[in-house]
Amino acid sequence: MAEQRDHPRCRRCHRDDSPLLRIDSFDRIALADDPADPNCGHYYLEAVYVMQCSGCGHRQEQVSKRTPYVTLREAQKEMDAHLLGKG
Repeated sequence: MAEQRDHPRCRRCHRDDSPLLRIDSFDRIALADDPADPNCGHYYLEAVYVMQCSGCGHRQEQVSKRTPYVTLREAQKEMDAHLLGKG
C-alpha cells in the first residue's frame, strides 16, 4: 500500500527531505477530457500553485482547487469575477 503524504514530493529528485516551497500561484481554465472523469467535456477553473524544490530547484505545478463548469463561458465569467474581486 502506498504511503500517504501531507506534502507533495519533487518529481525530479524524489527527495523527501527537501520541502517544496510555494513561489507563485495562478488560475487557469482546463478542459476535462478524461473519459473516466464524471465531468468529461466540461471545463475546470483551477487554482494552481507553482512549487520549487529546495534541494534541486525544480519547479512544478500543484493544483489546489478544481471547480467544474458546464460551458467555457461560465468558467471565463467566474475567472473574470475572481480576478476583479467580485467572486
